[in-house]
Amino acid sequence: MTTSGTATRTITNAWVNRTLPDIFYEEPERVEDGMEQDLSIRRISQLLFERYQDRPDVFMSGIVFISYDIENGNRRVAPDFFIAFDVPKDEIRKNLPNFWLWEIDKVPDFAMEVASPSTAQNDIGHKRDLYARLGITEYWRFDASGGDYYGQPLAGDRLIDGKYQPYEVFTEADGSARAYSELLEVEFYWDGQEFDVLDPITGKTIDRREPEREARMAEREARLAAEAREREARIAEHNAIVAEREARLAAEARERELLEEIESLRRRISE
Repeated sequence: MTTSGTATRTITNAWVNRTLPDIFYEEPERVEDGMEQDLSIRRISQLLFERYQDRPDVFMSGIVFISYDIENGNRRVAPDFFIAFDVPKDEIRKNLPNFWLWEIDKVPDFAMEVASPSTAQNDIGHKRDLYARLGITEYWRFDASGGDYYGQPLAGDRLIDGKYQPYEVFTEADGSARAYSELLEVEFYWDGQEFDVLDPITGKTIDRREPEREARMAEREARLAAEAREREARIAEHNAIVAEREARLAAEARERELLEEIESLRRRISE
């Protein structure tokens, strides 16, 4: 089945000024086991978007195609997430239907795939070869199953002389894995449950929401501590009132006993 792509139009800006071809796209097949990838892709995208979203020369996406043949629009590939540096981000988003290499004149620098049963073999086979041919500097793969699909939870390659050479991945006794990306200057980390991106110097997540979460947690803990102190103060006040009342009642009881004893003595004397 085929469907018409973007109609012929002209980009008019300082970056490029020429007519784009009308491309007929084949309808892409849906990944039936995409649920296994979804949360990991969202997490990866969120972290790396936060890192580069303020830079106008960095294009990032996890939903568009990299189209690499002007003669055949169906020669394209869709990484789960990719980054291209030194490109006009806003102009690409405004003027192109996908990441057309012949218009941008720049291949992405970074690509990452997330494993699922139906995509794993393609990720470590055809896609790896294709990304190397295109010239993508770093290619990373993440397997949230711990390695059931890729054979390891985390793997990364860097392009050297047209071929991918693997990065060293460090696996800890607890099963966690980490590896350093020279291109992004970050450390990818998987603790066995969640993917993270760490600052290699501090070892802390680059997640901008983390300080906010920590601040909210600190605020909540401070509030709970204040409430606990207030409860303790009310309890102490209540105990003091009860103790004072008991002391008063005891004193009144002793006074009555003394009065009764005095009255008893008076009666005996009068007899």
